[in-house]
This record gives sequence, structure tokens and C-alpha cells, in this order.
Amino acid sequence: MWALRILTGPQAGQVMDLKMGRNLIGRAPQCNIKLLSPGVSKEHTEVTVFKEKIVVADLKSSNGTFLNGIRIQNGIIRLGDKLGIHDVLADVIPSQNEARANTTATRTISPPLHNQQAPMPYYGGGAAPQMPMGMPQPMASGQAQMGAAPTPAPAYQEGGLKGLITKAQEYLDRVALPGVYKLPQFVELKMVLLGFVTLFIFSTTLLSMIPMVQITRASIVNESKRRAASIARTLATINQSALLQDSYSSLSTNAAESEDGVTQVLIIQQSDGMILAPATRAGTTPDLPFVHVARREMRPQTVEVDSSTIGASFPIGFFDPNTGEQTVKAHAIVLYDIGSLAFDDGRAISLFMQTLVIASLLGLVIFFFMYKLIEFPLVALNSQLDAAMREKKDGTEINFMFPPLQALIGNINSLLTRYIHGDSEAANGGSGFVNRDGEAENLVQIVGFPCVAIANEGRIIACNAAFAQVAHAEVAQLVGQAYQSMPDAALQQNVDGLIARARENPRMIHNDQLEFSGHLCILSCQAFSSASGIDYFVVTVSPAEGGT
Repeated sequence: MWALRILTGPQAGQVMDLKMGRNLIGRAPQCNIKLLSPGVSKEHTEVTVFKEKIVVADLKSSNGTFLNGIRIQNGIIRLGDKLGIHDVLADVIPSQNEARANTTATRTISPPLHNQQAPMPYYGGGAAPQMPMGMPQPMASGQAQMGAAPTPAPAYQEGGLKGLITKAQEYLDRVALPGVYKLPQFVELKMVLLGFVTLFIFSTTLLSMIPMVQITRASIVNESKRRAASIARTLATINQSALLQDSYSSLSTNAAESEDGVTQVLIIQQSDGMILAPATRAGTTPDLPFVHVARREMRPQTVEVDSSTIGASFPIGFFDPNTGEQTVKAHAIVLYDIGSLAFDDGRAISLFMQTLVIASLLGLVIFFFMYKLIEFPLVALNSQLDAAMREKKDGTEINFMFPPLQALIGNINSLLTRYIHGDSEAANGGSGFVNRDGEAENLVQIVGFPCVAIANEGRIIACNAAFAQVAHAEVAQLVGQAYQSMPDAALQQNVDGLIARARENPRMIHNDQLEFSGHLCILSCQAFSSASGIDYFVVTVSPAEGGT
């Protein structure tokens, strides 16, 4: 067997066994291997272990799955390959249980050597990835190879019910279900559901006819046996007096022969098995196995001769006072046709159609409720989503105990929250996404005149070298300090007045005049604000008209 060794992240160093078949990797609790990195999707990657290979497939994750640094959708992973699950790096190694078993077997077969070291698996590039899975690793230099048996490839040893369930699950996931999932791409989902319900109705009705026919046939056989036994008993009673008087010419089978379903009526002599009645067959011996059975049993009996015939016999005799026992002189034999009571083909088809119609009506009712049960949460969720987007709400809720639906609602609510917060931040000047200090610094750098950017609280965000020269200071001395700390007191007072006027009317450019070294200059102040208020002020110094 194989295991996944985590190389990076908060779980680095952990070794997690891979089971045969499908292994789900992600952050969700139901994953076989749960990773703690926040960048890993709930169901990120699937690693499927077969007898001869290990296949990795990305489950449409947000941050991707990588094999040896290349983003993949699916691929085959070999010893030495690096598997990247977003920012978590892992590799495949033999499981610890198998490694211990192989070590024990090697020690049993080959004598131990001093200073012998176990071979380390190769995790770099080169030829190692081309090594077939399950082949023995090359031994280190100086390691004893005498008598060492090659390590057998791990085989899928699961059997019985568990193995059968695993194989069935793999077949459903890889063959059956993908085809079913494609049906709604060509036909409306409602028609797909109706098709499945129709198939269920027809197959169930057809299969229900099998036990129905068996039960009906058993009832017919029992009724046939009862009627055949009754006719044989009546035949024996009618002819008993004539038989005891040895008046064979008075024996009659007409009444029994006239009964529906009776195919043969015989009175058989016990001593030699010859037919005494009807007269047309008197003196002959019947070639019927049932007659011989009746003569041996010497008691009333009813048996199923074949699939369509019931045989009934009733002994005819008298009480012998000499022996004190009942003496049987003859047997009344009746062969009865089961088909006289059985359904004909027309009745069977009629019964099938009636059952099909009843099942169809019930199936349509079930289909209606099942479709509405599927449709309702989707319609309700869509309605709530429309309302949430119109009214800027971030909550949708469907009280269905269906985990996939609840997971979908959770993701939708998360997206709504991001959407609404994103709009709010954009309306507020994008405070969560725009660096206002950086914006101010860029403005200062592109202004050709002396320029300074002052935050709303009075902190100098940035200034260019020309402004620092006008203020009689260095750029490093000004940035980060309050503008009241500027060495030039006159400049500081003018800036203070301009900022006060800009606070009162942020939408206008406010101007003032100040003389620098005998040259008249114009000080201009513009407030930059957002919905939350003024963010910063930009003050520029430019020559007055006609100045130099």
C-alpha cells in the first residue's frame, strides 16, 4: 500500500495512508485526507489508487493541483513526483506498515550487516519518475543484496462484500453516473425524471407478474386437487355396492366423466390392476404410473402427475370380520386437467394491463411530488437570491435536510457577502482596496510645482523636493510629521488657512498668496474626499501671473 507524505504547510511531516480506490483530499470533514491550509478547496483533489498505478485528478479547485510544478487536470503520479495541492506540497511513499513488513522479511531472508543503512527513496527528477510502481528500489552502495527478495508490488487484497461494494462504487462513478449526468444536457430534466419513473413502473409491473403467476398457479393446483379428490370419493361411493356384489356390469363412471376438467375416470381392480370400468376399457391394464402408486398405498391420495394433470385415487372395499381389517377390492381413479381452472392468455394480459394502469396512475402522482420537491428549493433559492441582490441582503435560507444543498447555500451566502461588502467599499471610495496614501504620493510626484499632500488629521503624507526647498527643510524631515512643524511659519499659517477653507467647502480649489524671496506665489489647496469624508489635501505653490 501507499501513503501521502506532507512536505510543507502546517501538517508538514505527517504521513497519511492511501486506501485502494478513491481518496478525496480537501478541507471538508468528509474528505479521506483533510488538509488545514485555507487555500485548499473543500474537495480539492482526488487520488485513486489502482493495482498498477496511482491517478491524481483535480476537482475543479480554485487554486489548482500541480504535478512536478505543472498545473494539471489529471495525471499519473509515480515515486519521486511532487504533488502540489495549492500551497501544500506532498509526495507518495510506501506506507509505514508495508515498509515494516518488507524490512522484517528482508531481515529474515538475508543476514544483517554492520553499518548497513536502509536505501532512501529518490525524490528528485531524472529517471526515478519512470520507474514502474511497485518495483524494488536500488540498494545503497555497500548494502548486501545476497538472498534479498524483491519487494512485491502492493496488491488490492480487499475481498468479500467490501471489495464488491468498492468495485460497484467505482463502476457507478466512472461509467454509469457520467452517462446519466449527460441526459439533462439533451432532454429537459422533467422528461428525464418522467422517463425514469416510466421505466420503474413498467419494470415493476412486469416483475410483479412473476410472483402473481406463481401464487395463482399454486391456488389453482390446490383447487384442482380438492375437486379431483371429491370426484374420486363420489365415484367410489356410487360404485361400492355393485363392486361388493361382484356385479361389474353395474359399475358406472358417467357421472364423473361429465365433470369439467376430468380427462380420465377408471375403476381398477386391486388384485391384478385390470380396468373394471368404464366398460369400453374393461379387461385391459392401464399404463399409468399413478395407478401402480395407488395400488401400493391402499389409501386415498391426490398428487400432481405432471405440470398440467392432477391424479386422485380413492380405495373401494369392505370390512373383513375375519381379519378385523379393511379389505380393498378396487380403486376409483380420476385424472383432472389443471388448465380448466387456469388463466388463459387473454386474462393474463388483461391482468397485466390493469396492474400497469394502476401503477402508472400512482407513478404519475409520485413523479409530480418528486419533481416539485426538486423544483421548490431551486425556485425558492432563486427568488431569495434576486431579492438579496436588489435589497443588498446577504442571507438566503432553505430548510431542507440535504447536505449538498446546504453547502451550496453557504457558498451563495458567502458570495453575497463579498458582493455587498465590495459595493459598499466601492461607494466609500474603495477604502478596502485603494491605498489612499499611495494615491497621494503619486499625485505629488506628477505635479511640476512645489507640492505637498497632507492627511485629514494633519500628517504630511508626501512632498516633492521643490516643496521641501520652499519650506526650508528636507523631504525626510517633513514626511510623516504634522504640517504645523514646517520651519517656515508664514507658509505654515497660509496652509493652515487653506485647509480650514477646504474643510468648509471641499469641492472648490482655494487659493492664497505668499511672497518667497521677493517673488509673489499662489498657494492652491484641493481636498480629496470620499463618502466617508475628506481623505487628504493637496497644496501646490505656483508663481503669480507675471512672476518668475
